[in-house]
Amino acid sequence: MSSASVQSRLPTHERRLPNGLTVLIREDRSAPVVAIVTHVKAGYFSEPDRLVGISHVLEHMVFKGTERRGVGDLARETKAAGGYLNAGTIYDSTSYYTVLPSSSLELGLDIQVDALRHSQIHEEELQRELRVIIQEAKRKLDHPGAVAVESLYEEMFDVHRMRRWRIGTEAGLARLARADVWDYYRNFYRPTNMVLVVVGDVDPDRTLELIERHYSDMAPGEPLVEPAPEEPPRRGFRLRELAGDIARTHVQWGWRTPGTLDPATPALDLLAVVLGQGRASRLYRGVRERGVVHNIQASNYT
Repeated sequence: MSSASVQSRLPTHERRLPNGLTVLIREDRSAPVVAIVTHVKAGYFSEPDRLVGISHVLEHMVFKGTERRGVGDLARETKAAGGYLNAGTIYDSTSYYTVLPSSSLELGLDIQVDALRHSQIHEEELQRELRVIIQEAKRKLDHPGAVAVESLYEEMFDVHRMRRWRIGTEAGLARLARADVWDYYRNFYRPTNMVLVVVGDVDPDRTLELIERHYSDMAPGEPLVEPAPEEPPRRGFRLRELAGDIARTHVQWGWRTPGTLDPATPALDLLAVVLGQGRASRLYRGVRERGVVHNIQASNYT
């Protein structure tokens, strides 16, 4: 039996700490590396209209410095151990990644929990990052593909939070204060609202011991969530046309489909693959290879 086959049979260990933190541990001895990922259930859908983009702003700030570590120290310590840090924000969550040699597992856990519990959200650093993110939002306006996608979502939904531009607008971002970011951080970054995943060259029992040591004293508590408006049912065709000085026309089509757990979703996922993912897909071979379009693809986004 191959090593890969053996690894695929190893179980995923799931535990819930008394403070509510969900822990998933998966042993993978294929390389002397460990990945530590914390998913926080706070993303673009968690944001009320007055705070659009704040999840992404906070993502930029969490690794910027803590009570024990100054600005840049978290990244420097990780790099010195041979690893790296990263993070990303999507509609329903924000994720923080630490990948490093498995011999530095405890350091990686300590860095993650320090940032998730004790980030200082320094005013000077926040203003610097806001300037960076505002420039990112401006660049998005110069990207026809991004404008087309965001415009599609605006047109498809009347009140659902998906219709808002994900990272926010220049005006909205400029209004964010440190108190807004701090309150959002303290509200959502609780163990009951997190999932910690550790995968790599680790012993599951030892890993759980380290997690309990570093995470158990995080205070429990449920976040306060402002309910999102309920999207009304709607039928009919909508069209939006935008003109600009660009070389190619960008066309986006969208249909409302069921949610992730709907029985029809797997079939829709498969349909999207067959239609428009990869060079063997129907649309690529039938439209792109005939030279009708420069690029074409499809996805079922749930």
